[in-house]
Amino acid sequence: MERSKILIIDDDPVCTGVLLAILGDDYQVTTANSGRGGIDILNSLSPDLILLDITMPEVNGYQVLQFLKADSSRANIPVVVISTLVESSDRDFALKLGANDYINKPIMPDVIQTMVDQYL
Repeated sequence: MERSKILIIDDDPVCTGVLLAILGDDYQVTTANSGRGGIDILNSLSPDLILLDITMPEVNGYQVLQFLKADSSRANIPVVVISTLVESSDRDFALKLGANDYINKPIMPDVIQTMVDQYL
């Protein structure tokens, strides 16, 4: 059976490493360490789920969300934002742009696994 594909877009190598440790055995995980890198990967990969950070230089997570949702072939890919931004306005804005859910860092393995299970 083919494993579900998850794309992690996060510029923090520690967070990416933690997510890989949680998900790498059960899913086909691809990582991008920038918003621009994530967009580039999306041109060749159709993930089943995207885990997206917001605070990245140059192209931030909000811009990645706008890119995704503007393309009808990618608009239905579920996106879970994982961010250090804790204000309700940050969460509300991400959801308004089309994120399916929003989790605050630090990363909690059980929360991540529950969220992934919900969308895959």
